[in-house]
Amino acid sequence: MPGYEVRTGTSARLSRIEGDLKAGRKVTIKAESGGKVVVTGEATFEGQVTIDCDFECGTMKVEGLGFGPGGNVTIRGNLTVHGRADFDASATVDGTISSEDLDVGGHLESGPIDSKRVRAGGHLTVKGGLKAETVDVGGHMKVLGGVSLQDLRVGGHAEFEGGSILGEIRVRGHITSKKKLDFGQLEVFGSFSLPAGSSGQRLSALGTVRFEGDAACKELEVSGAASVKGNLGAERVEVKGKLDVSGGLRVSDRLRVYGTLDVGRVVECENLGVLGRLVGESVRVGGSADVAGEVRTTAGLKAKSVQVGRGSRVTGPIVGGEVEVGRETDFGSMWGLPWWRSAVGSMTTVGDVYGQSVRLCQRSSAKRVYGDMVELQDGATAQQVTYTKGLKLPSKYSLHEPPVRTERLPEPPL
Repeated sequence: MPGYEVRTGTSARLSRIEGDLKAGRKVTIKAESGGKVVVTGEATFEGQVTIDCDFECGTMKVEGLGFGPGGNVTIRGNLTVHGRADFDASATVDGTISSEDLDVGGHLESGPIDSKRVRAGGHLTVKGGLKAETVDVGGHMKVLGGVSLQDLRVGGHAEFEGGSILGEIRVRGHITSKKKLDFGQLEVFGSFSLPAGSSGQRLSALGTVRFEGDAACKELEVSGAASVKGNLGAERVEVKGKLDVSGGLRVSDRLRVYGTLDVGRVVECENLGVLGRLVGESVRVGGSADVAGEVRTTAGLKAKSVQVGRGSRVTGPIVGGEVEVGRETDFGSMWGLPWWRSAVGSMTTVGDVYGQSVRLCQRSSAKRVYGDMVELQDGATAQQVTYTKGLKLPSKYSLHEPPVRTERLPEPPL
């Protein structure tokens, strides 16, 4: 009958086995000629095994006796498994691992790994690169080379030299990528540090994320804290926690700020919604800007239409086609939230306003107002109003200077 059997506690010198290899516990396998051992079928070990050479087989099973002494696998060479490798033990492989499916119940330490699927119940340490479709690690993961993965799930910390993870990334602890990383869907519960030039499809920061330079991410959701030491480009950004960008922020579609967004330079987006606080050098919006919180700029906020909710505050000039200040508006229903009412203060306070149509609603205060058509409602105040076509004043209003009609308005600052 083809195959070979190694008894418990013995050592065997092998070369090529046609069929299966069955071994007991505490066995040692060596190569006859100092090369490698090839098993065309399945290699099965009842417990601790030491392989002092390169080893190749169809499938491999180590039943083990736990994940400490008595259940370990030691391979002093390369391991090639054409099918599934299932170790109910911890394993140390000095060389490379190539397999279809690698499942290690305990810790795994090895050289470079190339496997369709990798699972380690304990810690995973790879002295080289890691290539796989799916990697699932119960403990910590450390890869001294680059990674090329589809999906990554780590229960503890993860550290690698950069590369690409194009599918889903879920890491409960800290993540560190020492070189540029291209990622798909990244969910951070702990902390993550990304080098300059990193880019991805979607990032959800429930913990802390730090970009060490310019970065790009199609969708960014910050529920914890994130910082970018440079410029950030995105398609959609939602800030529920805190996001700091030292450079500029460019969002091609929608920017929503429920928490705090602090940008060192210019903010550009297509549509803007602020229920929290936004600080920037200037804010340029291609479409509409809805503010139910606070916006602070030095150069101003510009949009096709600007709506500042009651009780909100805008520091810096406002420039828009249509500008309405102080209206009671349900921004929550507009943005898909169950309920929201701005509560920054009782008065709605803005700086200078430039627009084709400008309306100051009740309990609203502005500095200088420049518009073709200007309307003040009861209780509205302004330092000065300059208009070209029409002015509508209520019975009760306050202007520090008489209104001025002119043929041409001054150029807005943006």
